[in-house]
Amino acid sequence: MKTIFALTALAATLLVTPALANSRCLQQSQIYSWKALNDRTLIVEDDFHDKFKVSLMVACQQLQFHQALAFRTFSNTALACVSRGDEVLSGTPIGPQHCPITKIEPYTADMEKADKAAADAAKAEPH
Repeated sequence: MKTIFALTALAATLLVTPALANSRCLQQSQIYSWKALNDRTLIVEDDFHDKFKVSLMVACQQLQFHQALAFRTFSNTALACVSRGDEVLSGTPIGPQHCPITKIEPYTADMEKADKAAADAAKAEPH
């Protein structure tokens, strides 16, 4: 009976482990760097150099020009994933601006290519 239980537990572990390995998330304690695409979109890189696109509910004023940001999560542990409803805090002359997160998704090479093409097109437009 113990052998059957051990084999069942081992099989369950083997089935779940690949799913967990492929589902990386952005952890507050693992944020390495960030870049603002505009006042509502950040590309955040973690310590493992995985990139995430973070969309904000409202525009954070002049986000591209801030040298420091903070991420405020509402979970009890630094190991939890940053998620929808958490906040990006950016400093302003009158105090921190709270910018709620609406979406976090892995930033793929295709997304990066599309964002670069859109930025190049915007630069080429006459003002």
